[in-house]
Amino acid sequence: MKLFLSLRAPQAQHGFSLFIVMIMLLLSALLVVGGARMAQLLESVAGNQREYQRAFEAAEAALLDAERDIRQLAFASATQTYVACSTLPASRCRKADDGRVFPDRDTGWVTAYMNDGANSCERGICYFAEDGSVAAASGSEAYRFWTRDSYVNKHVSYGRFTGAPTAGNPALDGARYWIEVIDRKNSKYPLYRITAFATGARSAGTAGGTRVELQMSFDPDPVTKVN
Repeated sequence: MKLFLSLRAPQAQHGFSLFIVMIMLLLSALLVVGGARMAQLLESVAGNQREYQRAFEAAEAALLDAERDIRQLAFASATQTYVACSTLPASRCRKADDGRVFPDRDTGWVTAYMNDGANSCERGICYFAEDGSVAAASGSEAYRFWTRDSYVNKHVSYGRFTGAPTAGNPALDGARYWIEVIDRKNSKYPLYRITAFATGARSAGTAGGTRVELQMSFDPDPVTKVN
């Protein structure tokens, strides 16, 4: 009598192997998709950081441009430096005949602004006379005034009065500033509070884009010695 043995694997083992293969393929697909999403997220974060850095640098440049505006300095293309406005035959610097200029004792100090009311801005020069304005206290007219409809368009664009070049930096096209004049009766010069605003190059003119606001005080007559 001859005996024949069958070595065939049960059908259940074939089904289990197929299930394992499908699980491995699914996990591989999830890893690929997850890696792609992570790479996209990292690229977006890096792009946002670059956008913020551009806006921050543009706002810093606007602060410096406002300081040059106060000091009456303009860009000389011949020397690629900033020089006194009086040395340039034709410059963009502020002229009294064109509108509001920075105050001095000869022109009546800040009283020259009173014709425009107690609180006003013109050509980026702002003066607020009401109580709490010096500290820009919440509730005062000076508190975040640059965000209000009455003042938002009273800014100075980067380079308007200094001729500062903007080539090569699109973020500078939207950089702007406002200069508050703070009266100091016992000082030769007033104190200036400068607020600068800039957006990223990609988000310029778009709502919800990258925005940077910087503020500093500028004293044209700092203390040079201490008794």
